[in-house]
Amino acid sequence: MTTPRWWSQPFPPTGAIASEGIRNQLGRPPVDPLTVFVRETAQNSWDARLGGGPTAFRLELTTVSPTHRPNWERLLSPPASREPHLGIGKLVRTSNLRLLSVVDRGTKGLGGPTRADELAADRRDWVSFVLNVGEKRDTHQGGGTYGYGKAVLYRLSKVGTILVYTRTEEPGVGLESRLIGIAMRESFDGRETPTDETRPFTGRHWWGDVQEDHVEPLRGAEADTVARSLGLYPFAADETGTTLVVLDPDLDDFDEIDDAARHLANTLAWQLWPIMLPERGDDRLVAEVRAGGSTFPVPDPAETYPLEMFVDAYRAQRDGEGVVLECGNPRKKLGNFAVEHRFVVPMTPGSATLAAECAGVPGDPHHVCLMRAPELVVRYLEQTETGSVNRAYAGVFRALDDLDDVFAAAEPPTHDHWVHEQLTGHDKTFVRVTFRRIKEQLASYRASVVATVKSEGGVALGAASNFLGGIVAAAFARPDQPASASGTGRGAGGGRPSPVPRDKVRVTELTDPVVDERNGRVVLVQRFSVTGPGPVRLESRLSVGLGERAREDDAPVGAARPQVLAWLTPDGEPVDETCVASPSEVELVVLPVPHTITDIVVTGARVEQAVAS
Repeated sequence: MTTPRWWSQPFPPTGAIASEGIRNQLGRPPVDPLTVFVRETAQNSWDARLGGGPTAFRLELTTVSPTHRPNWERLLSPPASREPHLGIGKLVRTSNLRLLSVVDRGTKGLGGPTRADELAADRRDWVSFVLNVGEKRDTHQGGGTYGYGKAVLYRLSKVGTILVYTRTEEPGVGLESRLIGIAMRESFDGRETPTDETRPFTGRHWWGDVQEDHVEPLRGAEADTVARSLGLYPFAADETGTTLVVLDPDLDDFDEIDDAARHLANTLAWQLWPIMLPERGDDRLVAEVRAGGSTFPVPDPAETYPLEMFVDAYRAQRDGEGVVLECGNPRKKLGNFAVEHRFVVPMTPGSATLAAECAGVPGDPHHVCLMRAPELVVRYLEQTETGSVNRAYAGVFRALDDLDDVFAAAEPPTHDHWVHEQLTGHDKTFVRVTFRRIKEQLASYRASVVATVKSEGGVALGAASNFLGGIVAAAFARPDQPASASGTGRGAGGGRPSPVPRDKVRVTELTDPVVDERNGRVVLVQRFSVTGPGPVRLESRLSVGLGERAREDDAPVGAARPQVLAWLTPDGEPVDETCVASPSEVELVVLPVPHTITDIVVTGARVEQAVAS
């Protein structure tokens, strides 16, 4: 049986790229490394899907068990002369070696030749991922190239080292397992250690079946045996796919491993939701996260605010309910666009998940999700806010398939934007005009679309009260007016009544109306004080407001009107508004009409006066 060993790549006479150059290809994007990790690894797995059934994609956070730890030390410890350059000798001897694994099944695995100097009959997956860097995309309508995306794997590892365990269908061989290790460290000079060759090295290292001038993977039964001895996730008898293992992942931003797992699960939802929707049937990604023996569910994007708004917009453009954006000169259809508008109870600051913040949506959305043929999220493009903290919108633009190569070429190595400046000619025009058309569409939608009222369950009352700042309080504002002879309190920010005689009833609003959710319904709640001679009879007049100018006292025939649901004490006990003690405090609960503003006026009179009249 072959004993795997480490081999360091020397610079050849014709030169080669140093490991620093490969690591720097990713650049240093101002986003969460785990977000880039999820995006890039999922993109590679999705491009490799076989079809005929869902693609399984799993992220696992594990610690090497005591049973397997001696094998890690025995098999992966580098020779003493290489240890200063590899840096994993001490790691594989520790008792808490942590791993972050990417496991995909229902994919084709990494096939083709295992040497870069061999011609490939059809596939070059192995060469592209394990050996070469920056090859052109070879998957029609794929997400990108292996060359750039894999750099994030080495960056995430504190020791720049990964293991690749794959099974693929090879012509004339059948199913073949392959196992190899790869490290991206710093380039070095062999003179630094007396036992080394006196020549420069690229800083790239491979672990496997060492040949004279390169490294082959362990294959077949040997690969499976060594993988089992290391505790890697096994393949079923007829299964193909790939397991990537990041050694000692950098998770220092998280206090607990469970926090990292939850962040990964949320990130999967934010970055992969278009290919996770159940209506895709067999052509979808089924994702999950495991850590410490527990499964951390990926949120359902169609049931998770505000992702559900993007899902609705996506479905609308997919089903032809949106618009087709076009370029006028030269004339060309660019893609499908749709937008979802809603009135929402504003999210409290800091209530968004870290995954949402890393995606660029730290609160209620005013964004457009960009995507192309693979239907992976390219970017959540921030747009102009609506001017109301209570109005949100989420749009989706999906480029047409015949322009997929154009938009793919506009993407930077991280595949997270479309940069028209890196294109020329008509291609540059198409991408630039796309952004212009999106802005134009959002301007017209904000002017014409009336959204439905929506309240998110579990929102704090303090957040709900902010609702008035955008679509209610300003529209309800009235100039200060003296109270009527019987005493009048103006709801909804109507101004405090002027002093009235002591023998008159006075109803004063103690709070502005706030939006709340009661028994699954969005309601307005306002609290009043009642003073003066009592008992007091209260009367409310509810109408559809038209802003600061007027109100509709008489609704059209058949039109809905606001309704009083209840009068309550501050403790929530029912109150008979026909006979309220004075002094006291009461709470009015109103069911508003969707798509409208509600104007509230409350009056009070002594019970004797009410009877006499």
